Amino acid sequence: MSGFGFTPDQETLREEVRKFALKELAPGALARSKMEPEELHKNLHPIDKQIVKLGWNHLNIPEKYGGQHIDHVSLGIIVEEVAKVDPTVEPVGSIQATSALLTQLPEDIQDEWFPPLISREKRHSFGFTESAAGSDAAGIVTRAERKGDYYIVNGEKTPLPGATVANVVTISVKTDPKAGFRGVSLLWIPTDLPGVTIRPLPWMGNYGLFPSFVTFDDVKVPVRQRIGEEGLGFYLLMGTLDWLRIIVALECLARAQASLQDAMAWSKERRTFGKLIASYQGVSFPIAEHYTMVEAARMLCYRTLWLKDQGQMHTMESAMAKWFSVEVSVQCIKDMLVLIGHPGYSTEHPISMRLRDVLGYQLGDGPPQIQKMIIARLLLGKSIAG
Repeated sequence: MSGFGFTPDQETLREEVRKFALKELAPGALARSKMEPEELHKNLHPIDKQIVKLGWNHLNIPEKYGGQHIDHVSLGIIVEEVAKVDPTVEPVGSIQATSALLTQLPEDIQDEWFPPLISREKRHSFGFTESAAGSDAAGIVTRAERKGDYYIVNGEKTPLPGATVANVVTISVKTDPKAGFRGVSLLWIPTDLPGVTIRPLPWMGNYGLFPSFVTFDDVKVPVRQRIGEEGLGFYLLMGTLDWLRIIVALECLARAQASLQDAMAWSKERRTFGKLIASYQGVSFPIAEHYTMVEAARMLCYRTLWLKDQGQMHTMESAMAKWFSVEVSVQCIKDMLVLIGHPGYSTEHPISMRLRDVLGYQLGDGPPQIQKMIIARLLLGKSIAG
């Protein structure tokens, strides 16, 4: 994105990703949307190999491991075009956040984990929320008590997306319970350590996120597997969320775009009272309205990614993009389902799954109230906005 709009290279990338998604992902997308986690994980293996072959897992990781630089706007394009076709496929977002955390660890730990994570032979997931502490990142109770060169970890994380198929998780812990957000640290914990128990957590949508409930019972974690300095985990977490919120926003908007396309195609085929339903303003006006809102939300997302590429602060923009885009997507998909009618309400139509997915994304990485609080505080000041 140079100035206003996308560069020729970015438009070429969009077309290449679109062709790949339609050819390789579309045929099995509806079936994958209904699979249980274990079956879905196995079904995604061939797709993971294709993604690795395309080089997407090498984007913006250290050069030592074969990394190649790409701007964040282009990463957003990849996310958007894949999610339009098959939301169960995660093309680039996770490895970006993982790399930012893993590079904070000692080099030998990076050497151990980067290669299998890049090849997708192993998987990593993040766990920051708990039963009694969702968006209150400093209110967690999972404790990591220092014992010499180790931490002893006790507590739980829920939901911990991806844990049922993960080989390692990054979780937030309290290393100093009395220090508030300054007492939060991040630990890199392999899931095969004694004391780690993972249980699948059934959801009504977003099956590709593999939600889980994870407990830690006297888990012994080396201090050298702490990410960054002790007590600075809250700040690292906030930076990670700035990125993940934009990805969530684009994934929801992609579902909305796909739903608009379905509704437009249907409106030009379906007839009532001798006329195509597209000829009625009760059908065409909602399509026009939602198309406008989706485009506005997309531009907000891409402007936020552009700010990130410029090295500028974008916390407020990420919060705006996440809240607004998910809200726009929920309303758009719901109304497009109504336009399509009973066929759209069937589980044989992907629009029903899209609606369940975006409803879940209203909660992930902070619900609307939290995003509005972030925006208000940055606009008005913490003491005024509450």
